[in-house]
Amino acid sequence: MPRYFQSFRVFGEVADLLLLERPERRLLVDISLEPAQTGQGRNPYPQRSTFTLSDPSLMERFLGEVSLGDAIEAHGTFAQTDYVPHRTTCIDTTFLMLDYRRVPLPEQLIPATIDVAMEALRRVRLH
Repeated sequence: MPRYFQSFRVFGEVADLLLLERPERRLLVDISLEPAQTGQGRNPYPQRSTFTLSDPSLMERFLGEVSLGDAIEAHGTFAQTDYVPHRTTCIDTTFLMLDYRRVPLPEQLIPATIDVAMEALRRVRLH
């Protein structure tokens, strides 16, 4: 096992998808850490990060199971690499998603009260 690593874990709402065919096939997934903001003329997901799927079977599974607005939990690795064109800019840090789990209840994104957090911490300390 390598001594050094860079990894991420994210829980958020799928804000956008872009399937690229060149230079190699990959799926770009924008994930927002906040639920969609409603309102006329507003960007529903102003704060988001882009994650990349490059494994063909993981891409197919993702496209078959996940839709815009779904909540997911994902993990993977990241590295700074060559520039990848994206819309009017370039991305130089690739967050490579290695696996994900679709969260069936988007209500879980609603922030809990401090009492719930304190109870969760208490239970963790018991184990």
